[in-house]
Amino acid sequence: MLNHVIITAIIVISLTIMASFLYFRRGRHSGVYQIPSVASPSFRKMIDSDYQTISQYLNYCAAISTNTSQHPWQIKKNSIIATVCHSLTRFNLRQEQGNSWRYFIDTIEVQLPSQLEPFLQRQNVMEIVETDHLPLIISMNSHSLKDFSSEWQTGMPIDSTWPDAAIQERGQHSIERLKVRKETNEEHRLHHSTGWLGAAIICLSFLFGYLTLVSIPLLQESGLVITTITFIIGLLILFRSRMFPQQYQDIQCIHGQPKRWELYGELDKKYSTNTSIAGIDLHYPNHWTNYLKYEENQAVNIDFYTTGEVVRHGKYLSLHEEERYYPYKRFKKNVLMLVGALLTMALIFAYQPIDLPIKLGFAWLGGTEKIKAESPNELASRQLKVGDTLVAQGKGMCYRSPNLNKENQAQFVPFDCSGIYWNDVSLQTEPQSEVVEHSISLLDTVKSQLHPDKNSTGVNPRLQRDIMKSGMNIIFDFSAIIMGTEQLCHNSDNCLKLKNALTNLGSTDDWPSLVKKASTGKLKGAHVLLRAGSAEALENIVEDTIYDFIRTEIDREVRKINSPPPGGVLLISDENKPLVDSIQGASFNELSPLQRWQELQRLSNLLINTPFNIEGVITDLSVDANGTLQIVLHEEPNEKVVSQYICSALFILFLLVCALLNGSLIVLRVLNNKKRLRNITEYYDKCFEANPPSYRR
Repeated sequence: MLNHVIITAIIVISLTIMASFLYFRRGRHSGVYQIPSVASPSFRKMIDSDYQTISQYLNYCAAISTNTSQHPWQIKKNSIIATVCHSLTRFNLRQEQGNSWRYFIDTIEVQLPSQLEPFLQRQNVMEIVETDHLPLIISMNSHSLKDFSSEWQTGMPIDSTWPDAAIQERGQHSIERLKVRKETNEEHRLHHSTGWLGAAIICLSFLFGYLTLVSIPLLQESGLVITTITFIIGLLILFRSRMFPQQYQDIQCIHGQPKRWELYGELDKKYSTNTSIAGIDLHYPNHWTNYLKYEENQAVNIDFYTTGEVVRHGKYLSLHEEERYYPYKRFKKNVLMLVGALLTMALIFAYQPIDLPIKLGFAWLGGTEKIKAESPNELASRQLKVGDTLVAQGKGMCYRSPNLNKENQAQFVPFDCSGIYWNDVSLQTEPQSEVVEHSISLLDTVKSQLHPDKNSTGVNPRLQRDIMKSGMNIIFDFSAIIMGTEQLCHNSDNCLKLKNALTNLGSTDDWPSLVKKASTGKLKGAHVLLRAGSAEALENIVEDTIYDFIRTEIDREVRKINSPPPGGVLLISDENKPLVDSIQGASFNELSPLQRWQELQRLSNLLINTPFNIEGVITDLSVDANGTLQIVLHEEPNEKVVSQYICSALFILFLLVCALLNGSLIVLRVLNNKKRLRNITEYYDKCFEANPPSYRR
């Protein structure tokens, strides 16, 4: 639960920071902040005298206005006044009567009081304040509205009449505004990229789904609800253009002859163009460049956004028609969802415990059955598959393939009952070894002489007691130790240390000479006195020597036991749990090699043929080099676990379908967009070659 709270808190904090950033960024890039300036603009807060002067002017304009339906302009008391330097462009439209000059700074329309019009220059230093309608110029080239406050205080408007004419610039044809319309669905779709937020939320739902899979069962239900809700919200936002109304922009429809010049090219490359009309730069699509020459030097209908982006020019050039017949397919949101699905699948498969639920989930979706068997031959003849439930009953040997250490030696794990070898062939019985018997005999001989019992024979008890009190030990039958060592180490080089120790005690030059003396009876009745430390050292050397032999024999016998006959069936628990009620023994790591050998003999009598009754779900099937069918079983899960496994499989399947779908859409849309431009070019070529336009409005 704590993890979900932390994740939710991080998401909420991130969204809050993002919203705050966008809000303040929008504030800095709206209103008077957007007005371009040749020099670096400056900004200051409005003072009370400015607010009073501007309010009086706006009230005066509202009083003399002939348009009674228009609401009076309003201004905020804490507005920002911007000081900019730029040229001012004006033009008049035929349909508008009276003093209807309209002024623009680049593509931004502003309101210029008539009192400041005589002070217009090529480049103007202006103070501009934002109103609820248009930005208002309150100062022009050091002349302020405050200088003319007496005019509207007395209520006498200035009688300035302007000719009823459209703008004429150096012989240019008149320009008429036909109408202002909203952009069409096709134009809106072409200029607005949608789906980014929806795709991001869908990817977030993928992440929530992954966290639900790996979380504890207590949180999985709530995680599933959160994942589903997030995914549905992402879908709604992704397809909002079809489900929710869109904000369509205004498009100016003008009839006139555009002029090829570069009005703002030297000032700002962003607005650089070679075509403008009425002081407004027109930005054409790149693929229209070769077709504009067909309608040069004639008045045409032009539709464009307030930013100057042209959507229709003349008789044929139209983005609406292009998008209608050859729609542009956006695919970046598909790239985002593809990457999100692939990353989520990578996270799922990198998390190991999720492998089994997915494997069983897909198997159960395909259908499974319950199989009962009482002999290995029945399993060999059945068509088994992963996900089936197996019920097996019979007698077998506790067995797992031996674990090998770095020296390729089998570690001592006799009769691991997490695996059952099942075959009709009789198996080997209790392990036997002459080497181990000789080792045990030698160890018993040494211990009996170094630690004799009270009733032992060979030494006078009184003498032995006196020797023990003096801190010494006595070996009363030294030849028996020599012959036992020779019998164990006759053909081995592992006893050099023991042989050297006994040779030193026998005061001979080499081991063969000592053995010869013992075998001929020359050492019969010879006693050897040892200090306590020397006796303990001799006993340790003997134990180390025989333990090496016993370990070797244990490895050999374990390999023999762990090499069952070819064929048969090996049932393995993938949870490493015992498949039978095995006999509990001591921890093998705490046993000495001799005790391990004895434990191996004890368990072999019990677990070579032990009855078992196993029920589980098959998670893996294979056949090894010996022809043994290996069946890996998992404890049969309950209904709740089964539902979790199926949900995991469905989630992976959903991610896979999502990845394939978006990958296919990306490829198809990239190919479609390449073909789209060729089709549009061919269409315009046919239009202009077959029927060159003689324009009529």
